[in-house]
Amino acid sequence: MSGDGRDRGRDGNGERFADALGDDVVPLSDRDRRRAPTSPPPDRRAAAPPDPPPVRFVADGEGRGRAEGVRTRTLARLRRGEPPPEREIDLHGLDARAAQQRVRGAIETARAEGVRCLLVIHGRGRRSPGEAVLRRGLPAWLTRPPLDRAVLAYTRAPERLGGDGASLVLLRR
Repeated sequence: MSGDGRDRGRDGNGERFADALGDDVVPLSDRDRRRAPTSPPPDRRAAAPPDPPPVRFVADGEGRGRAEGVRTRTLARLRRGEPPPEREIDLHGLDARAAQQRVRGAIETARAEGVRCLLVIHGRGRRSPGEAVLRRGLPAWLTRPPLDRAVLAYTRAPERLGGDGASLVLLRR
């Protein structure tokens, strides 16, 4: 307390605000106070950006395809094994769902690590009842979201890399 009986404030260093204004200043009544305009609360469900349209692929139905805008020459080089695969993914013994998940995970990892070309070993389907499920399913997995944005081209591998039992996948940089 100060010598005149008035509180100097909690910090003890200065006069109270009311002391600074003088004794003839009175606080406003609640009805006279203006309230600062309030902004609406932020929308907690911030709209996610819309998904970009899928990448279009030009495919021949023979296990070869390329993203629109990729040269046929690039696909021809890939068919010869250029660039050589930097990684292999073996899908033998997996059902279609597990194989699709493995391909997706492997492609995401490969892109994160800067890998350019993958060899996907899916087999020829000789032990599968009916058709070669993995070999036929691979093009669809590669050309639909989310992998369509990662893949430039795909083709059956040359004989030295597995022929019809494997595919090469060229990834975007």
